[in-house]
Amino acid sequence: MSRADVDAAFAEVAARRQAEDDHMAARRALWRTHHWPERYDRCVTVRGVHVCRRCTWFYSIAFTVAALGLIFGISPWPDAWDWPLVWLLSIPATLEFIGGELGLYRYDARRQAIVTAILAPAVGRGIAVELQDQGSWTFWGPVLVFGTTWFVFAVIGWFRKSGQYSSETSARIPS
Repeated sequence: MSRADVDAAFAEVAARRQAEDDHMAARRALWRTHHWPERYDRCVTVRGVHVCRRCTWFYSIAFTVAALGLIFGISPWPDAWDWPLVWLLSIPATLEFIGGELGLYRYDARRQAIVTAILAPAVGRGIAVELQDQGSWTFWGPVLVFGTTWFVFAVIGWFRKSGQYSSETSARIPS
């Protein structure tokens, strides 16, 4: 075995260790990103840390709307509109998710932010209504219908390898 072969073997071991270290670091970060490093284009960077873009928009808006409703009694619309708007405002994000899972179009950060910003006030208002009137179908109806829909299409996208989170899609559909 020549010196070059030994150097190449050590370099390969070092590369494998670095890849394992990178994988473990990404795995520890999944709680806030939900994405592996090859999908960090779906994240924003906050103080050097990758955070899921959809979650950043969703939770900040939804919890603000819920808190304003619970603490100050401020609603983004009249109370009589709660039921239809919570349902209707959930549709764009659901259609965007379904299209992404079926591979109908490529990921677009702007589109995702827009549909999430439409969905989040509805969820926030639904949370506020639920916490004031437990067992409210204004909250639980859309959660069951749209949550089940998102889950079903995520599974379909996973098995068809066409979903926005499958590894084959990242090579086939540029982000």
